[in-house]
Amino acid sequence: MRPDSPTMPLRFAEAVAPGHPDRLADAIGDRLVRLSCTHDPDAIAAVEVALHRRRVFVTGRIAAGEDGRAAVGEAEVINAARQVFREAGYGDSPSGLFPPEPDELDVSMDLALDPLSAEERAMRAISDDQAICVGHAVWGPRAGHIPVEQALAIEFVVAVGALRIAQPALGLGPDGKALVVVRGRSLVGVSLSVHHRPGVDWAALTGSARTACERVAAEYVTADELLPLESVDWLVNGVGAFEAGGPLGDNGLSGKKLVAQAYGSAVPIGGGASFGKDPRKVDPRGQALARRMALDLVLSRRAREATVWLAWRPGDVEPRWVQVSTVPPQPSRPTRRPAPSRAGAARPETTERQAPRAARPLQEAARG
Repeated sequence: MRPDSPTMPLRFAEAVAPGHPDRLADAIGDRLVRLSCTHDPDAIAAVEVALHRRRVFVTGRIAAGEDGRAAVGEAEVINAARQVFREAGYGDSPSGLFPPEPDELDVSMDLALDPLSAEERAMRAISDDQAICVGHAVWGPRAGHIPVEQALAIEFVVAVGALRIAQPALGLGPDGKALVVVRGRSLVGVSLSVHHRPGVDWAALTGSARTACERVAAEYVTADELLPLESVDWLVNGVGAFEAGGPLGDNGLSGKKLVAQAYGSAVPIGGGASFGKDPRKVDPRGQALARRMALDLVLSRRAREATVWLAWRPGDVEPRWVQVSTVPPQPSRPTRRPAPSRAGAARPETTERQAPRAARPLQEAARG
C-alpha cells in the first residue's frame, strides 16, 4: 500500500501552548512535585489544580520532611503558581500585556501539607493504587520515535512560542493550540490557534505562524518521515481574533490533556494522569517504564512499532500483567533509511504474560 494511499486512515493529534489554561494547571502541579522532591526525595505528592480568571485552586496532599515538620509551606505553593504564570508569558512582556498579572493571582488551597512519616517512607516502592499504564514507540528518529502527528503538533506549538520571543512586534501571546492531521506519511491539515494582543497585523501574524510550522515540517520531509508537502489544508485562527487567552478565556483543570500529552488519538492511553504526582507513584513510574520497554523494542529493530500495557494493583511492587503488541520491521525497507511512521499493512503481533520478569531490567534502569 502506498504511504499516502487514500484508503489509509486519517490520524489526529493536538498540542497546547504553555499558556493554555489546562497546561498551566498541569505545570503548577508539576512545579509542586519538583518542589516537594527537592525538599525530600521520598516525598509523596498528589496534587490537582483548577483555575479560572485570576483564581487558582490547589487541592490534594504533599507529605515531605521529617521530625514532625512539613518541608513545604503555603507560601511556597503560592509562589510556585505565580511563577508558572510568569514563565508562561503572562503579565507585561515584550510582546504585550497579557492578563492575568501573576502577582495578582488569588491562590487558595485545600492542600494537606504534612511531614512524611517513617511508615509511609518505608512503603514508597509499593504501589498505593491500581493503574493501567501504556507506552508506545514507532520508528522515526526525527519525531523522537513517537507518532509523527503528535511530534508535529508539539513542535508546531514550540515553533509559534519561539516566534513570540524572537519577534515581539508580532504581538503573540502565551496561549495557543495546534491540531495536526496526517494520512500515512502525508501531512493533510493543520489548524493553529494563536493568542495575540489587540490590534496586531493580521497578515503578518498568520503568515509568520504558518511559515514557522512549515519550516518544522520541511525537516521531517528531509528526514524521510513525511512526504513532500502538497495540498496541506492550513488554517490559522479560524474564528478570527484570539485576544482573550489563558484563564481569562477558559477555565483550566489538571489532567484534561492526557491524549495530547501522550501519543495522539491513534494510540490508547491507560487513563491515569501523571502531572501533579511524584515520580514514585504508579502512574508516572508505570508510564515511563512502558515507554522504555516499547522504545527498546523499536531501537533494537525487533519492531517497527510497539505498544506496551502494564497493569498494577494496590500493593504491587512490579506490574502484575504485561501485554506487548508489535508491528514487525519491514524487511523491504533498507535499515539505513528511517522507516515510515505507520505506513504499510503489517499485521500486529501481540504477546501477553503475567510474570513481569522480562520487564525488570528496564524497570531497574528507569528507577536509576
